[in-house]
Amino acid sequence: MNILVVGADKGLGNILYKKLRQRGHQVAAGFCDLKNAGGENDVLCLPMDVTNEEQLKNDAEIIHEKFCALDSVVSVAGILLPSDRNETLLTEPLEDIRRQLDVNAVGLVAAFRSFYPIMKRGSRYFAVTSEGGSFTLAGTLFPAYSVSKTAANKFVQVLRLTVGPNAVDLIAVHPGRMNTEMGRTTAQIEPGESAEGFCRLIEGKTPLDSGKNWFIDYTGKPMPV
Repeated sequence: MNILVVGADKGLGNILYKKLRQRGHQVAAGFCDLKNAGGENDVLCLPMDVTNEEQLKNDAEIIHEKFCALDSVVSVAGILLPSDRNETLLTEPLEDIRRQLDVNAVGLVAAFRSFYPIMKRGSRYFAVTSEGGSFTLAGTLFPAYSVSKTAANKFVQVLRLTVGPNAVDLIAVHPGRMNTEMGRTTAQIEPGESAEGFCRLIEGKTPLDSGKNWFIDYTGKPMPV
């Protein structure tokens, strides 16, 4: 399979693109900072800032030239700023709130719009969102991050309806509470476990019915919206 991982700098994205290559797939990996690329000669490593639409479109042209078309995309790119760990929506700087919305929500739309034209019909686009984006699972932890993930989930729903059921299957995925730089304080699993779950989703080893459940976790279990 030809697979793109957006947000491969660290954490889940970094482990996932390496695991996918080890499993024999053709892999492109997008890095916000290309210095974080591991130097794998058999991986197409590209600079990929989801807030830079021109760069994303250039990346799509390069991937199209190298791979012709994509079977799957996993968009992991996201941020949780330090102020969002300690402040509330009453006190957090507005520029930090805007930044997280720009990367975590609008960045998802920008990436999808750029790579959708080079995806095969019936391929899958996995958008990593979060259980924090669920209205059902209410709370005040990481407020701007959670709001941005709620917006990301809604973007997934609207984009699914926009492109239709016979084009690209767009799915929102909660990756689990991982022991990474972003999620260490609430961690329940190691990122390698989540990466293995994503591999099974990508390879079709975990059954999916996105017509019924378009928001799932990394094991394929339905998530509450």
